Amino acid sequence: MSPRPFRFLSRTRREIEGEVEEEIRFHLAALARALERQGWTPREAREEARRRFGDLRATRAACVASDLRREKQMQRRETLDEMAQDLRHSARELRRRPLFTGAAVLTLAIGVGATTAIFSAADHVLLRPLPYREADRVMTLWETDRAAGELKKEVASGNFLSWRERSRSFAALGLAEPFGFDLTGDGPPEPATAWRVTEEFFAALGVEPVLGRSFAPEDYAVEADPAAPPRAVLLSYGLWQRRYGADPAILGRQIQLDGQGVPIVGVLPPWLEYPDDRDLWAPKVFPPFQLQERASGYMPAVGRLRPGVTRAAAQAELDGIAAALGVEHPGTNAGAGVNLVPLQEQVLGSVRPALLVLLGAVALLLLIACANVAGLLLARGTERSRELGVRAAIGAGRGRLARQLLTESVLLSGLGGAAGLLVAFGGVRLLARIVPPDLPRAGAIAVDARILAFALGVTLLTAVLCGVGPALRLSRPDLLSALGGGGRGAGPGPASTRLRNALVVTEVAFALVLLIGAGLLGRSFVRLLDNDLGFRAERRAAVQLFLWDRNPTAEQRRQRVAQLAARFSSVPDVEEVAVVSALPLHPHQIDPQDELIREDRPGPRPGESALVYTTVASPNYFRLMGIPLRGGRELGERDRSDAPAVAIVNQALAGRFFPGEDPVGKRVTFGVMGRPVSREIVGVVANVRPTALDSDPRPEVYVPFEQSAIGSVTFVVRTRTEAAAMLPVLRALVWQVDADQSVYHLATVDRLLSDTLVGRRFNLQLLAAFSAVALALATLGIYGLISFLASQRRHEIGVRMALGARRGDIVGMIVRQGLGLGVPGVALGVLGALALTRFLRHLLYGVTPTDPVAFVGLSVLLLIVTAAGAYLPARRAAGADPGRVLRQE
Repeated sequence: MSPRPFRFLSRTRREIEGEVEEEIRFHLAALARALERQGWTPREAREEARRRFGDLRATRAACVASDLRREKQMQRRETLDEMAQDLRHSARELRRRPLFTGAAVLTLAIGVGATTAIFSAADHVLLRPLPYREADRVMTLWETDRAAGELKKEVASGNFLSWRERSRSFAALGLAEPFGFDLTGDGPPEPATAWRVTEEFFAALGVEPVLGRSFAPEDYAVEADPAAPPRAVLLSYGLWQRRYGADPAILGRQIQLDGQGVPIVGVLPPWLEYPDDRDLWAPKVFPPFQLQERASGYMPAVGRLRPGVTRAAAQAELDGIAAALGVEHPGTNAGAGVNLVPLQEQVLGSVRPALLVLLGAVALLLLIACANVAGLLLARGTERSRELGVRAAIGAGRGRLARQLLTESVLLSGLGGAAGLLVAFGGVRLLARIVPPDLPRAGAIAVDARILAFALGVTLLTAVLCGVGPALRLSRPDLLSALGGGGRGAGPGPASTRLRNALVVTEVAFALVLLIGAGLLGRSFVRLLDNDLGFRAERRAAVQLFLWDRNPTAEQRRQRVAQLAARFSSVPDVEEVAVVSALPLHPHQIDPQDELIREDRPGPRPGESALVYTTVASPNYFRLMGIPLRGGRELGERDRSDAPAVAIVNQALAGRFFPGEDPVGKRVTFGVMGRPVSREIVGVVANVRPTALDSDPRPEVYVPFEQSAIGSVTFVVRTRTEAAAMLPVLRALVWQVDADQSVYHLATVDRLLSDTLVGRRFNLQLLAAFSAVALALATLGIYGLISFLASQRRHEIGVRMALGARRGDIVGMIVRQGLGLGVPGVALGVLGALALTRFLRHLLYGVTPTDPVAFVGLSVLLLIVTAAGAYLPARRAAGADPGRVLRQE
């Protein structure tokens, strides 16, 4: 065994050149002697020999190159043989220690698998470019309301038309209006969610159909009848597959939308998820009332910058346009602006912080796993100190021993990486089930070739992180201790002990960072759940219907709502039924905004927005939802269509428009999806959380359904039993009344509340799982190290007990040794958490990133766990028979 492998790279060439030179001289001399025997003089013979031999330089170079090739091939074969020998030896060693091998492989599998699964989500969602053409030039446009503190809200049609007319920075500007159809024929009726888009929308976004064509100019022709069906429709890829079996002959076929035939002209690509994934796309033609609509914004806008135009230049131009509109339309646009947001940021901005936090958390988990395995390798190497000493004594150099130890680490990491891939496949499937539904491109998350390459890279990284430290330390054994026999002389050296201590301290520190992160999210989640919704959610079901098309007049809608409410109330398990246009927490709220004017003095306080949210409700809605009345009266049966127009306001609106006053009896003017109407305020109700538990109350005004019989309604049904069991019954009752009426959305109010917490729950669950695994690994690391050190101190412990030390003294001594590792780990973990938890700021609610309860409580918890990890081996060591220990030593 060569103590210096690969020596040929620095010495062999000179040796070979000398040997070749010597061989050439031998051949020249032999040829010269033969010529001398033929009668040539010695000088003539040498010259003739050189001439016959040919080009000495070329021959010498060829011979050296040939010999070098042979030497390298031999050395390569020798190296491969040594590597194969190292692999066989490592495999035998791992087979001989199944408990050690299983623990190390399982630890690495958790680290590699979790890292790969989370990276798969981050890669598909964040790192891969958006599929839109030249996506870096695509901008989303949003209105801003400086008075209300809103930096981004959807666009009103009149403002968009002004931007499109006056702006020169965009090659295309498009607007999308959310819409819905009743899809009938070819199966049961179902609601078809839709976007109605303007002419340049797809050009601005950079999207082409995968089948058929996009909308043509003639598809945007203005119809005489505003209720006429669209001239053409594009199918989403999902609807094309789900309802029509991906039929390539679908083009030109008519589908029934709201009872009228509409031709299909194309199918859009599967990755089209902006503004969000809907079933259908139709042309958007502005009716007259929308041409100047500037108060109610509910449409997303998108634009494509012209070549050479920067975002800053386009923003400056839009700011000028917004300022001009504020002067022209002071009632609606005085405090309004425009915010330009790149498509990439708009699509991914809300999920980026959470995914980056999870990536950081799983990286810490991987480092903890590597530190744990490195500690196991150090302990295993100390047990093999005699073997390593013998190999060093018979000539194995430090490099040879290090290579053997690294080979074992690589083999161990390879097994862990292979098992980690199985964990990753399972993790990706789990992510697909628990991932928030609004996560962009969530359906694309998978383990593909790119993710496999990442897993391979992580596996190699773990081999380095786990193996380099132990290999460098153990490849330089103390021959005197290793070969001097067992007992005390064969214990670990100070360097090995310091390295293992450092690894355990690192594990504790990283585990505390993860624990504090999970603790902050947990406290934030609890704080969020403590918020008062302002209404009752339990035992309530919500049935959303769009009645416009099948009930075109207000009287028809009143009759249909009364008919359905009576049918729902006839069910024995139903207590009460109410109707509302905008149910809190509902994902499809119909909550338009309108300008509210006080008739005794116009406008809100200076600097405040005059826009309010308008909601239509039945008289018993507030009672059914448990929304308290704060003043005046509720809506009643007397508030019919032929009665004086009335309204109820919430406390947020009262505080903004009537500070220090009682609004009851005051008159205001506002519209509800139509012309403004003068109304008397008859009551004030408490605020509710409109969209989520952390959403602030907004100024809302409620009007009786009888006086504004809109077609976008949600029936709220309070049940005597579990509301979820009533959902299929309610759907069947709708179809009994009208077999072609689609149910747009059906859920319990409890489920609506739960859905608003999905993203926070997802982050908390994953970070808590990583923290639990990290805590377990850190505890095992402490347990393993203390067990090993206690076994190395058997003689000392036996002597102490023989001299009178009590069992409690021995346990306390060893537990203090464990706490001596836990305390510095906790200190480093607190410092690390202070530096890193600030990245959680956007994910927290009601809790600061430096929350002392989380920091102190979890630090104490980790110290208790550290003490527990040291207590078990301490108790075992203290329970040994001192006489037997001393005899064995």
